[in-house]
Amino acid sequence: MFGASKLYMSNNGEHVYNEAYPSEGLDDYVSLYFKAENLSDEPQPMTICPDGYFKLIIQLLEGKIVAYFLTGIWANEIDIVIPSKVITYGIKFKIIAAEIILKREISSILNSVEQKKSDYFGMDKVDFRTFEGVVKQLEEIMLNNLPPKEQIRANRIRLSQFLYSNYEDIQAREVAEQIHWSQREINRYLNRYIGISLKKYLNIQKCYRAYFRITEGDFFPEKGFFDQAHFIREVRKHTGQTPTALFKGQNDQFIQLRNIKKL
Repeated sequence: MFGASKLYMSNNGEHVYNEAYPSEGLDDYVSLYFKAENLSDEPQPMTICPDGYFKLIIQLLEGKIVAYFLTGIWANEIDIVIPSKVITYGIKFKIIAAEIILKREISSILNSVEQKKSDYFGMDKVDFRTFEGVVKQLEEIMLNNLPPKEQIRANRIRLSQFLYSNYEDIQAREVAEQIHWSQREINRYLNRYIGISLKKYLNIQKCYRAYFRITEGDFFPEKGFFDQAHFIREVRKHTGQTPTALFKGQNDQFIQLRNIKKL
């Protein structure tokens, strides 16, 4: 069974966020499932920061699908608008899910989205009445899409497990050494399936981890940054904002920073 869900509500009561974690059989491919509701009578402008995941997003209004799309990896911040009263469901995928579960590349939609028909991934048959029910149905769809374990290359699993369990600053060559897969081959794989190199991907992850400190008002560099100037430059490159501006705007603009401290 999938992990326990969490509930988050903003102070103004206009945004509800709920998330659940995948079952053991899917945790190498899925980071989490989420549901976000805009309870306001007005559209909500938001900014999404790069986080190293690609996503399948479904939006509903009065129980009907009004938008459905697949995103690539975001290497830069992106501004979005969430319409009034819309409920958004999403799956945050880890990088090897492109090959293993979706059986396609997402490099062609780097920093962009691809609109999907309602029957893609069987979404037209999903009952959206409860979040727990949605997660259960999505898990069943993905488990049915998984190839037999013996057909999944071990180096893919090692790459996923290492990238998403290591929170220290690490270089691309160290990843290759730890998982016994050459850096050249990893780069070829990542460029083919997600559209960026291992070094670039690690940099996105490093900046995403820095957001945890930013939400607490800590603007000094973590490991992996030469100094504060380097820290500020890298955060600005990925978000378009300085760490101080991110901190000030987290409740009004940056949807991930609004929820990240609750993870």
